[in-house]
Amino acid sequence: MITKTKFKRIDLEDATRIKEMLENAVVEAEICDNSVGNIYMWKDTLDTEITDDESFCIAEHYEGKTYFALRRWDNNKGEDYIDRINKLIDEFGTPLYLCSMTDTEIHALKEAFGDRFSYDGEDGAADYIYDAETLRQYKGKKFHSQKNHMNAFLKQFANYTFRPYKKEEETELLSFFDKYENAVKDMTDSAKKESLACKRLIPMLPSLPVDSRVMRIDGNIAGFVVMERIGNTLMIHIEKGLPEFRGIYPMLVHLEANAYPDVEYINREEDDANEGLRRSKESYNPIMLKQKYLGIIE
Repeated sequence: MITKTKFKRIDLEDATRIKEMLENAVVEAEICDNSVGNIYMWKDTLDTEITDDESFCIAEHYEGKTYFALRRWDNNKGEDYIDRINKLIDEFGTPLYLCSMTDTEIHALKEAFGDRFSYDGEDGAADYIYDAETLRQYKGKKFHSQKNHMNAFLKQFANYTFRPYKKEEETELLSFFDKYENAVKDMTDSAKKESLACKRLIPMLPSLPVDSRVMRIDGNIAGFVVMERIGNTLMIHIEKGLPEFRGIYPMLVHLEANAYPDVEYINREEDDANEGLRRSKESYNPIMLKQKYLGIIE
């Protein structure tokens, strides 16, 4: 007898269980989709649901469709990845929509379903992966600009602090996001959605296994980051700084990298097809881009 897969709307009580499932495997440069911070940041936008068993399988609702995200390496009760895909097909029928796939999953699905399976990698959906040690030190000509900007920041704002976020700072932090939005000139629709997702995440931060830190200059919030370690990868879920402070972003990147001296990779996530953001992420010299795909099984 096949047990029917049950989904429930994700809540804060699921965070620890999700974190444990995500850390079951060590892979080269984990994608941001497989992280607690990313899942909870977008849970209200996507009305995210999760299975009630020990496997990692979530359902996200987008543009009238339900997309399923599974981990290929998460063996549960003897079921492999394709077994679990087939189980979803048996229960939910076709077309079956899949998301958060990498090249590894694509290969397995092509072998199993042939022409029934098709996929697409959206522009702006690739994660930018960096060698962590290079961002800790900014060594070499490739990082000449970042090092100069960071040194200018240190010269002008030597009194900065970078400390863990506290719940009592919530109101001030929300005001910081309003100030950030007003200061940024190219707030595209996607950037506005991302900023809203950040604000929705803020009240949840004390209950999530993520690392949130506030940068202050002259006592006022000037920058804010949310980080999360998954295996050998440090995810940067939120990285915001007020542009009036020259060099604040190279400084934040440097501080993030040095906060976790033993991780191999830093994932600064997607550019969302924003050309300005794309140029910025490329300027830090990623060692790879990990494309993520949407797929369909007919």
